[in-house]
Amino acid sequence: MSKEEEPRLDIPQHIKYWKRCLLTLLPTQYTSTDSSRMTLAFFILSSLDLLGAGPDTFTTAQRTSIRGWILRCQHPHGGFCGSPNHRFPDAYYGEVDGGEGMDPANLPATYCALLALSFVDGLEFVNRAKCLKWLRRLQREDGSFGEFVTQDGKIGGGCDMRYCYVLTTVRWMLRGEAEGTVGGIEDINVEALVGHLRAGQTYDGGISESSSHEAHAGYTYCAIASLSFLNRLPNTSSSLSGPVAGHDKLPGLTNIPATIHWLVSRQVGYREEEESDEGGELSQRDQRNALAGVYKDEPLVPGLSLEDEEFIGFNGRCNKNVDTCYAFWVGGSLDILGSSYANLINKPSIRSFLFALTQHRIGGFGKHPGSPPDIYHSYLGLAALAIMKEPGLKPFDSALCCSKEQRENITRVRTEN
Repeated sequence: MSKEEEPRLDIPQHIKYWKRCLLTLLPTQYTSTDSSRMTLAFFILSSLDLLGAGPDTFTTAQRTSIRGWILRCQHPHGGFCGSPNHRFPDAYYGEVDGGEGMDPANLPATYCALLALSFVDGLEFVNRAKCLKWLRRLQREDGSFGEFVTQDGKIGGGCDMRYCYVLTTVRWMLRGEAEGTVGGIEDINVEALVGHLRAGQTYDGGISESSSHEAHAGYTYCAIASLSFLNRLPNTSSSLSGPVAGHDKLPGLTNIPATIHWLVSRQVGYREEEESDEGGELSQRDQRNALAGVYKDEPLVPGLSLEDEEFIGFNGRCNKNVDTCYAFWVGGSLDILGSSYANLINKPSIRSFLFALTQHRIGGFGKHPGSPPDIYHSYLGLAALAIMKEPGLKPFDSALCCSKEQRENITRVRTEN
């Protein structure tokens, strides 16, 4: 394949894709995610930002409209709901036990709402005190966090690493890295949370949903990013297994080298099922099969190099198929642990996989080769490429999952307020 024919990131098409997502009706399949519209909003705004067509290029009226839509989801008891359709008028929230459990705020929506507001100059309108007090109510005795407070005052939702991640990011956006009481508001139990995160590390180095479960790339990312916001990862210049530089508290991970090995082992070579007899070139039938995703996975075997593989993707667990999103969950995890570790993966072949097999002709990325684009995989595909410093994309902050420029803006607003 000549240099001119190499697949690349089609930035104009991606911008068109994301603007359609923002300004027009989404496909009917998205009606089932009405309670997660705040998440979709963040993906759309952040993608446009990465591509250089973010809200700073919108009119004042557009930014005001988006900001108003997000703020309508702010819950009177703290946090945000996932959609205006899941937020009653204020009068309803005082009838039953304070009304907190009636379509309550939830952690993922709050994380996405704060990030989305940061793009439209809206963080100053967040009720920080109520939100921080609400966060403390979501922590269990084992250090884990739930998703919401039920109508009878109990903690609802799972106890996996995803909620730990969104909790630590919300906490960081609203109060910074300082532990203890700030502004008269008590902090969460950081030591209990770190203990819960550490307990999730498995025998093979990955991190699971919670203790005694199977390691998973998404949960591994969530735990590592959480520990970075809690300042419990060693500096790249310090020992990988010793105390965190600057204090005598143990690092969050029990075995970082094993985690790095497990993450790198998520690489999977992708090959066509068969080739024609004519000089190794794919026949038209095989090309159609390729576009439809008719490939076979070649998992990494210890001692076997993948350097010669044209296409390399990532899976989330052992013996599973590759998926676009894991290029971010794995790449982001390695980047947080240290930029040098991100060089352990085969970037050229990963780029080829994303560009040639999951990038769609209308813009966006699909889950698998041949899949249509969707908002979730399209964002994480861009994020993975941004981590690999793809030209045309803004520098990326792997822990916060947005551009580094946006992280700086959030820090500035937090400091000023």
